Amino acid sequence: MTPTLFGQRLVTAEDRVRHLYMEREEFNATEPAHTLPSAPHPWPTPDQITKLAQDGDRLAHLIRAYTLTPRETDLLITSLLPDINPVCGTAFRYLTGLATTRPTTAVALAANALTPHDALTQGILTEGSPLLTANLISYENPEAAFPDRILTVPDRIIHHLLNGPDHPHEPWLHRLPDTPTATPDPHTVTLLTTLLTQAPHQPHYLQQGIHGEALPTAHAALTATGHTPLLLDPDTLTHCDLAPGPLTTAITQQARLHNAGILLPLNATDTYPAQTKDLLQHIITRLDTEPIPLLLYGGRPWTTLGWTIPQPTQTDLRPPTPHPLTPTAAAALEHLHRRAALNAHTITADAARDAAAHQATTELSHLARRITPQVSWPDILLPTTAREHLEMLITRVSHRDDVFTRFGLRRGGGRGHGTAALFAGESGTGKTLAAEVVAAELHMDLYIVNLPSVVSKYIGETEKNLERIFSAAETLRSVLLFDEADSMFAKRGEVKGSNDRHANMQSGYLLQRLESFNGLAILTTNLRSNIDTAFTRRFDEVIEFPSPGPEVRARLWKTFLSEHAPLDMPYETLARAYDLAGGSIRASVETAAFTAILKGRELTLADVLTGIQSEYSKLGRIYAPDPALEEQAKKEGPVREEPHLSD
Repeated sequence: MTPTLFGQRLVTAEDRVRHLYMEREEFNATEPAHTLPSAPHPWPTPDQITKLAQDGDRLAHLIRAYTLTPRETDLLITSLLPDINPVCGTAFRYLTGLATTRPTTAVALAANALTPHDALTQGILTEGSPLLTANLISYENPEAAFPDRILTVPDRIIHHLLNGPDHPHEPWLHRLPDTPTATPDPHTVTLLTTLLTQAPHQPHYLQQGIHGEALPTAHAALTATGHTPLLLDPDTLTHCDLAPGPLTTAITQQARLHNAGILLPLNATDTYPAQTKDLLQHIITRLDTEPIPLLLYGGRPWTTLGWTIPQPTQTDLRPPTPHPLTPTAAAALEHLHRRAALNAHTITADAARDAAAHQATTELSHLARRITPQVSWPDILLPTTAREHLEMLITRVSHRDDVFTRFGLRRGGGRGHGTAALFAGESGTGKTLAAEVVAAELHMDLYIVNLPSVVSKYIGETEKNLERIFSAAETLRSVLLFDEADSMFAKRGEVKGSNDRHANMQSGYLLQRLESFNGLAILTTNLRSNIDTAFTRRFDEVIEFPSPGPEVRARLWKTFLSEHAPLDMPYETLARAYDLAGGSIRASVETAAFTAILKGRELTLADVLTGIQSEYSKLGRIYAPDPALEEQAKKEGPVREEPHLSD
């Protein structure tokens, strides 16, 4: 069997150390001679090195990976001799005169027919030289004089030369299965392969969707360019006890020894513990300087992640109509796809959607109240104009893609495909109920957000809360209802201090996020006159909810009282006498019903008047009894008593 290149150079190195030992033994009082016997194996040519590397020779691959010269390669072999041959370690102890089995710089150089002066002149084993820069050789005592520095070789390099590049005690990098578990899109593979060929050392960012397109696409492109796909697992860094420098060196060495491209999943910076985030930041910055293909990937746009590293080229792998993902949903899905890929499995589309929805629901539940619509058009009484606007709003959402495509009305300037509406009207006029009807017609859930509760006094926190809300709603494809929008969209005055600037920044961010939103957002206000006109013109629909007139109020009384009221209930008189909005009428009926239950009898007009008086009191309005209604209430005949609550 033909010996490997490493085996040949090892024999040569051992022979040279043996010769140096014999020379020192024989001429102990004189300077050692530098005339060495001819090497038993001549150095292969560069073309032969390339051929050997392609055939899997480990030393040839190391030489090509680090562009080592024959002299540098032999110095490396000399330095690792005591790790392989104990006899050489004994010889080095004698040759150095030190209590170490490792060679000093002077001894390693002498074994290769060089002096310290030669090394310093030629830049061998000095700062900036390939062997030291790549940490193929390091000094145990760097503070010593150059000739007396003791040379050591990392276990990783020795393990590579003896067994191959996979080091059992360094679990940061994982080789992906040879056959990807998912079939990538051929067009995107070709695109990425071209990018890697044209700019192999430029970092790339791949934005993936809910189906985890990044790993199979990157696997195919790296394989096509002759690289081994290695996945850097952030989970293993959390418990790593190495300092950033040594850890990064270990990662880069493993990658170069594999002739690999590194795949690194990245999520938003605030999803990592501080230590892990700093470590990833250090690793990426260092890898950007190495001749290693670096493919970053994640489920969010690069600009939203918050990493302060060199700007990568960006490729969007998502389908034309992607499923939006919140930062936490993107992180959770990436973890699922990563674990599946390493174990040669795939995540089904349904499982991916369920995982994303679970994360988004959890995130949104802290900031909004979820309502599953249980109402429809018959449950709401509105003027014709308001209803027509609501129907148009539903049409905008249901057919927006058709309109944008058919009529060529694609929005530019970073605007999304969503719809924004403003519902204006006094409290109780049906704004929330109308939003619930719209959600029901669209077969979506409704999330009600109280804007004042989202606003934070800490700079930047309001924007973060709003981003979480919008992202989660996009993931869940839900309707967002922002209550009391005038608290943020009020007319702007002169900026007199930092608080005014901060408020303007918050309202500006909300407006910008509304425009890029890909769902339906509804904002409500009790005082439209307080809303800045610069904001209202940005809404697709502005719908007025007027206080109901007597005719509508009468219908509302009939609807809410239903069959539980006496047959002679004067609905029209109630409607004319008391100017109440729909919500207040409903509240009055509730109070009347509880009053009847408390007294253990059926509901009466007197109970209804009690409910109206209670509602006027809550609204801060003066209750003026209607004489006709009061008289009718007094004339009500005896009622059938029902069991009292305490019975």
